[in-house]
Amino acid sequence: MPYRFSLILLLENDSVTYLHLQNCLIDKPRYFSGLKNLRTLVLQQVFVKKTLLKTLCSNCNHLVDLTLDGCKITSKLVINNPSLLRLNIVNVGFYPRNLITIIASSLSSFEYSCLKEHVVHQMNIQAPMLSKFSFRGASFSKRIGLSGLTNVTTIKFDALLVDLSTNILPHLFSKCPQLEDVTLKNCLFTSSTQIFSSKLRQLIILDSVWVNNSPSEISIDALNLSSFEYTGYTTRIISFTAPMLSKVFWDTLERENRPHLFDPIASLPHIENLAMIVDTLQVKELAKVLVRFQNLRQLELHIEGACDPSMDYSWLLDIATASQHLQKLTLSEHSHMVGFKRQKSEYVGFSHNVLEYVEFCGCVCSINVIQLATHLLRSANSLKKMTFRSSDRVYLGGGRWTTFFNACGGHCWSGKNVYEMLKDEVNEQCQLIIL
Repeated sequence: MPYRFSLILLLENDSVTYLHLQNCLIDKPRYFSGLKNLRTLVLQQVFVKKTLLKTLCSNCNHLVDLTLDGCKITSKLVINNPSLLRLNIVNVGFYPRNLITIIASSLSSFEYSCLKEHVVHQMNIQAPMLSKFSFRGASFSKRIGLSGLTNVTTIKFDALLVDLSTNILPHLFSKCPQLEDVTLKNCLFTSSTQIFSSKLRQLIILDSVWVNNSPSEISIDALNLSSFEYTGYTTRIISFTAPMLSKVFWDTLERENRPHLFDPIASLPHIENLAMIVDTLQVKELAKVLVRFQNLRQLELHIEGACDPSMDYSWLLDIATASQHLQKLTLSEHSHMVGFKRQKSEYVGFSHNVLEYVEFCGCVCSINVIQLATHLLRSANSLKKMTFRSSDRVYLGGGRWTTFFNACGGHCWSGKNVYEMLKDEVNEQCQLIIL
């Protein structure tokens, strides 16, 4: 049950700079004139009426952070504060969606999220300094609009059920010409999509879906794009005009049986930083693509799927040979790869003068991994550190991470054994670290 909190407790209290009220009914004394030194206000699970915010925020000339979390907004709302920098209206439940008017000349960041499908607030955003906008909800229509986002540089759409292909993306970059960072997560596409922007620097498309299995195309024309991340449940034909693209994250696990899976990656041999999540069945095809890459500086591969006893790692040496600028190599596995013993003569001829850091994470205890590590210790002339970890911290895209532990249950992992097998190969300039 909500408790009652009376603002009379804060009368003539000018020392309050932070106020967090949760699951309460707020009583307003008749002569309450605000908290003039308040900088942060958080209302959580509170009934919010227009008069409440007006009362709390009156004379708050130093307010910079305002959060309404899980609140029941029961009337039209006007947020008018020239000092406000960050506004969060999140986890809004099912209540009448009245107009929210935001007048904030200094506002730089605004996040809105709605828990219920199909129902979002209408918004009138008057914030010329707004640079970061995040929106989670089923619909984003003219009632919200892009007109108030003219100067936004970072935008994130999450869980939209309206078609991005026809309703938003054709207008997004013209209405928001300053956009540099765009994230589209759990969104809906129904047809081919073109993304055209001269200022876009980072594009993230995560777990979005198409309504059919036709090979609809995503065409990306962004001359200054430097970073691209993609995960999804259906393979699309993705074409790039992005000469500055240097960093790519790609998760292919959901599309292991699709033809031409790595065509988009193959069209980007100039990239310098590549991180991928792949299935064991995809490794041979991927290796054919990556041996054509000459500019890689960092390569991170996380391999999942059923154990393939015939897998070896000579293909990684082939990739490193092609990528003579490679400085860091990370191999992580989430399945036990026993493998077979290789003939050492097949490694003859490999050397690398730039590679400095190598990491083996997860279940990397097979004889083939040890032989690969041995050869790198012998032939990577600038190697500074080689690390073995039984746990594996895996990047999932969009700033999300997860941690896997040794899939063998620890039965095959012995740091002492790894050390004993490799200690004689470690020179004085290189550290061997086993965690």
